[in-house]
Amino acid sequence: MGIGIDLVLISRFVNKQELAERVLSKKEYALYLNHPHPEQFAAGRFAAKEAFIKAYDDEEKRIPFQEIEILPSETGKPWLHYGESVYAVSIAHDGDYAVAVVII
Repeated sequence: MGIGIDLVLISRFVNKQELAERVLSKKEYALYLNHPHPEQFAAGRFAAKEAFIKAYDDEEKRIPFQEIEILPSETGKPWLHYGESVYAVSIAHDGDYAVAVVII
């Protein structure tokens, strides 16, 4: 079992569309473009991907961010997809920060 957590300053993603393109998958990027608070969306996804990498703990391979995808279920709850597996993820935003936790 692995656990990962990450905290991100949301302002790192204000007016940083190029950064969002590097971090987000194509499906996530489409959601980002239509999100009312794109900087919060991107910061939360970045935190979730960092948390996943910490929990996954594969020292032999650096996992590219775009291979990790966080998509909403029909109810809006986010699920993290990597390879053929799906993992639970929790993302929260408060004030200037986004935080995410992943347990594998």
